[in-house]
Amino acid sequence: MSDSRNLLEQIVDYAIALRYQDIPTEAVELAKTIVFDSIGTGLGGYQRELGLKAVHYAESAMAGDDATLLGGGQRVSVEGAAFANGVMVKILGMDDSHRSAGHIASQLVPAVLAVGEANNTSGEEMIVAIVAAYDFAVRVGGLVRPAQRERGLDLKGTLGAISSALAVARCARLDREAMINCVALAADLASGTEQYVYEGGPCDTKDLIAGFAARNAVFALRLAQSGFYGPRGALDGEYGFFRAFGGRGSDHAPHGYEPELFADLGRNFAILGTGFKPHGGCRHTHQAIDAVQAILGDGPLDISAIESIELGTYGYATRPVFRVDPNPPSREVAGLSIRVSTGVALQQGSAWPHDFSAWDDPEVRRLRNLIDVQVDSEIEADYPRLNGCRLRVTLDTGELRQAYLPNMKGEPEFRMTRDEMREKFAVLTRDLFAGGHVDEIYQRCMNLESLADIGDLLRICAAREPVVA
Repeated sequence: MSDSRNLLEQIVDYAIALRYQDIPTEAVELAKTIVFDSIGTGLGGYQRELGLKAVHYAESAMAGDDATLLGGGQRVSVEGAAFANGVMVKILGMDDSHRSAGHIASQLVPAVLAVGEANNTSGEEMIVAIVAAYDFAVRVGGLVRPAQRERGLDLKGTLGAISSALAVARCARLDREAMINCVALAADLASGTEQYVYEGGPCDTKDLIAGFAARNAVFALRLAQSGFYGPRGALDGEYGFFRAFGGRGSDHAPHGYEPELFADLGRNFAILGTGFKPHGGCRHTHQAIDAVQAILGDGPLDISAIESIELGTYGYATRPVFRVDPNPPSREVAGLSIRVSTGVALQQGSAWPHDFSAWDDPEVRRLRNLIDVQVDSEIEADYPRLNGCRLRVTLDTGELRQAYLPNMKGEPEFRMTRDEMREKFAVLTRDLFAGGHVDEIYQRCMNLESLADIGDLLRICAAREPVVA
């Protein structure tokens, strides 16, 4: 017997029915790690000029006493916390990634933290909301991402608002009708372009879009709680999200998706495909950074003696053009270029966000313009199952240093260890916290299911001394 519910109704029913006990242990652990990682990247972003600007904006324009800002610990409205924390989580570009849906956590976690705190949501409820939202975001992201990239849309601003709305509706314990309206209203708030990667002048929207999406999810929640209605066919209606933001339909799938894609909800948990970033910059540069570190691990390298660099990887890492641009317009987008990231890693030995301050040093500029980036047929054949790199560095003495890695660090097949995740958090917050405080935040995140109130976590995420612009 066919299911008469449309896709929005199916997704909402799944989110309502999902229980903590239904979720496998690995998925629960990943949800908790995503929260820990997002807080760490947000605290890192708090220390940047844009992070402080977002904090000050939220304080002045989104005042309230309902939710907590990362870093400063100020109390603002739920919308203000979702917006500012979303911006901060995205600034360093070290938030999580998924091959089908890109970066989900920078919109989702700030919205859930803000709504969860205001609604006395438990850690267990928060985990359920995150897992359900990933199941939705990853399945839909795989459908619409290619078309959105072609049109210049930013998936964080479109899908991010909708999947975050599903999560916050679950955290706020909306009933079925209100939850349907919440997600539907968020679909009509979806927006955001990737023009920022092509701008030569000042432009903050790379990170603001994550804040927009988190805030729009909260706005949709407020509207639904106030009795506003959204379109029932917001996703698969004739003029819904798939038609507006996805690829063209077909006779077999007129609304842009195969119903079978969602038939395994509750059995196959999409969060299990989440990857984490051990380096700064775009995820599609990390395979090259890993290869550089493998070469440096074999012994010292005189970078001034480098004569040529050949870098082979998968095609998606070379498209669009900003991913291979040797001379990007600013530091804000320099980390999106595999040539720049490789040059920085060769000079610095690592590619933490602070290492990218050297992105335009004369030697890095020389190195990034030496790099010949090619699509490697062997690596391309394994993509997207694997995200590999082949790097060959030739010195002026004729010596060849090389490395081949079939997959990048942090992918589901090559996970970062718990110690590596803690090290990442400690590096990003080294100017805010002592090591013992990092351990306290880590332990609270890893025991998230035992928290009766999310506020207990957020209250320990304020710096000992607030950063001053």
